[in-house]
Amino acid sequence: MSGRQIVLSIALVLLAPLDVLAQAPGRLWQDGEILSRKTVPIGRTFLKNRYVYRVRGSDCRYIVVAKTPLQLDLYVPMRFSAGRNHIFIQDADGQERKAQILQKATLSHRR
Repeated sequence: MSGRQIVLSIALVLLAPLDVLAQAPGRLWQDGEILSRKTVPIGRTFLKNRYVYRVRGSDCRYIVVAKTPLQLDLYVPMRFSAGRNHIFIQDADGQERKAQILQKATLSHRR
């Protein structure tokens, strides 16, 4: 085996468990949409950004922050799975992106 094949083999072995965890069978997926997005520069040099989104589901609204931008347009149906502190959002390309939940509000249904 060449050095390149060894490196690729090691990378596959290390990344395989991450793929399995990302598609955990216990995740509950909901339908929702992105209501707003804002890019916020961080640090003294402002070379890094965080991306803040408002997400609406059927019974909750979330304010979340992500390290990478989502490939989703506003008000377009999308799928997400919320946990205690994090939310997983499926991008338009099918990739799951992890974001931190900053705020959660339960919607009251009027009758």
